[in-house]
Amino acid sequence: MQGLLPPSASDAVGTFISALLTFMVFTYIFGDNLFWRIAQHILIGTVAAYSVVVAVHTVLIGKLLVPLAPFAFARADLAPDYTLALPLALGLLLWTKARPGRAWIGNIAVGFLLGVGAGLALSGALLGALMPQLNRTAVSLFDGIRLGMTSTEQVGIVISNSVLVVGTLGVLLAFHYVRGGNNVLARARDGVLLPWGAFGRGIMWITFGAIFAGLALSRVTLFVERVRFLLDALKVPIR
Repeated sequence: MQGLLPPSASDAVGTFISALLTFMVFTYIFGDNLFWRIAQHILIGTVAAYSVVVAVHTVLIGKLLVPLAPFAFARADLAPDYTLALPLALGLLLWTKARPGRAWIGNIAVGFLLGVGAGLALSGALLGALMPQLNRTAVSLFDGIRLGMTSTEQVGIVISNSVLVVGTLGVLLAFHYVRGGNNVLARARDGVLLPWGAFGRGIMWITFGAIFAGLALSRVTLFVERVRFLLDALKVPIR
């Protein structure tokens, strides 16, 4: 085909297919239809096929079989890593889940996966989210003030640090549902904790609104990029 088609034919065909699929996706504006379902199936099939190829070549072969048995892949420069036999055995045990009578054997591998996944998720939440938040909260209200700043800048830094500390504690108190008794100390405690927790819920709503606004902005950016692509593909001048 190289001698029959011009050099830029592949780019033209790729642009045509991309524009066609984009129009097919945009037809969802008018409701569920055949063109939208075809584009959806193409996307799902492409993602699934790409995931399988990456899993086989990058993970299964590149990270497991080649280090475990380099001689089978003509890699004399590598020494066999026999510790990878355990992951290989756990992976093979997962295949027993396909037979109902032997599914209990695969529970060993599933339990290992769930345990490691839960441990990583818990440590990631503690070390990646909670601890940095605690370290950032446990600061002086005057942190960040430098010589040469104006009084307005210094007051702004103190207010910012105060909102950070009070807002973080308020978000934690928003999940405090225990109420005190009828004695004076319990009512005084509730009088402080309940408004503070309500302030924390307001902080959460502001945070959720900012996250939603960021997601909406990213979707609008993608939409504008697709429209610009279509206009470029159709040779429509953009002023």
